[in-house]
Amino acid sequence: SIHWRINYETSDEGCCQLTRAISCLSSLSHLQLHLPADVYPFEGGNSVTDRTMQSIYVMLHPLITLSHLDLDLSENGQITDVGVIDVGRGISRLTHLLSFQIKLRNCLEVGDVGMSHVMDSIQSLRHLSSLSLHLYGCPKMTDAGGRKIRDVLRALTSLINVCLLYTSPSPRDRQKSRMPSSA
Repeated sequence: SIHWRINYETSDEGCCQLTRAISCLSSLSHLQLHLPADVYPFEGGNSVTDRTMQSIYVMLHPLITLSHLDLDLSENGQITDVGVIDVGRGISRLTHLLSFQIKLRNCLEVGDVGMSHVMDSIQSLRHLSSLSLHLYGCPKMTDAGGRKIRDVLRALTSLINVCLLYTSPSPRDRQKSRMPSSA
């Protein structure tokens, strides 16, 4: 079992080195990888990028015995749909996964396309019994993303435990975000 949390000084390069080391542990069964930015990105906080998401994909590739995975990617404003798609590709190989948690709180560039790929990967996990999705504060996710999540959850008959924290931005929220700062 491994638990690792990024600190303020950790860069994409540091994350990539760590994921290369973890990928050598082919018999690993539990992995908690917490990469949340310590300070909200617009206030100068650290933020990993899609390069780290690509390294997570490479890391997950040999970890086929993994049964429990917890990924916290919250507050990383530079992660986009491209990076989330890479994570989804890595998840789809984990055929023994029983428990999966992903946190994408306030990942401002993650939208429906990335989450659709992650949900397709989750749907392929036939032994999954516990799923936790934390997806609030992602303004690029729309109702279409919410419908995709709903459809996948309905299709996963093996699920015993589900935790879904999701908010779809309201039209009022979108209007406020476009208001000039002098208003």
